[in-house]
Amino acid sequence: MRSTRSPGHADGDDDVGGALLAAGLAGAAGLGLSLRFNWWRKKRPGTRILMYHQVGAPHSGSTLNKWRVEEEDFHWQLDALLRRGYRGAALGELLEAPSAERRRAVLTFDDGYRGVFERALPALLARGFSATVFVVADRIGGVNDWDGETPGEPLLSADEIRALHAAGVEIGSHGATHRALTRLSDGELSRELVGSRDTLERIVGAPVTSFCYPFGDFDDRVVEATRAAGYRAATVSRGGISKDLSDPFRLKRISERGTNSRLDFTLALTRGRSRL
Repeated sequence: MRSTRSPGHADGDDDVGGALLAAGLAGAAGLGLSLRFNWWRKKRPGTRILMYHQVGAPHSGSTLNKWRVEEEDFHWQLDALLRRGYRGAALGELLEAPSAERRRAVLTFDDGYRGVFERALPALLARGFSATVFVVADRIGGVNDWDGETPGEPLLSADEIRALHAAGVEIGSHGATHRALTRLSDGELSRELVGSRDTLERIVGAPVTSFCYPFGDFDDRVVEATRAAGYRAATVSRGGISKDLSDPFRLKRISERGTNSRLDFTLALTRGRSRL
């Protein structure tokens, strides 16, 4: 039997079906976005401590590109902090004055790459920001040989470290050789903690009181050794926002990755992390 529906009617059904399909796909995409990004996570109180590594262009085929934030993105992130009423600060400033009228975001840079001096410092100074740079004391002027990448990234020289300090950037320790501290003997642990601090204090001519656990590796023994070595605070790699300074040797940070989007940055700034 021949259908009695007109061609126009058939087209109308197709249009409706297509619209429903499009709506369904859009809904699925929206659900996927909501599940991927932490829209549902509550905004968290506390001081934001941001964890950077290198500021610079990615390297072709490198597995470390996630830790390289391009200069353009870095500038955008600093401006985003300004728009939200934050001032970039050093960890030592937070410890000296936990309460302040203006909101602060502590900016930290692990490993002590030369790119921090060449590219990050001018951007920080242009906005009146400070930061903390965690330096690997026995690798000053060398490369990041602990990562196994060839060629390695150049690290800060002693003169560059002094210049950072003179510009108001805090110098902290990231150990002597960037080894996982929980695997070390007591003597080796002391060398990483006390030895690295002494080396850096001789370079900058000022106390070094902030520490960052290499590879984010720590336990209760390492925490107590860090406290006994004379540090006032230490940061971890675990993502999040510490509510206060009641546990200054386990301060959480927000990871800033070169593979993250601007939406990641905005969500992580308010929620501690942007994704599951």
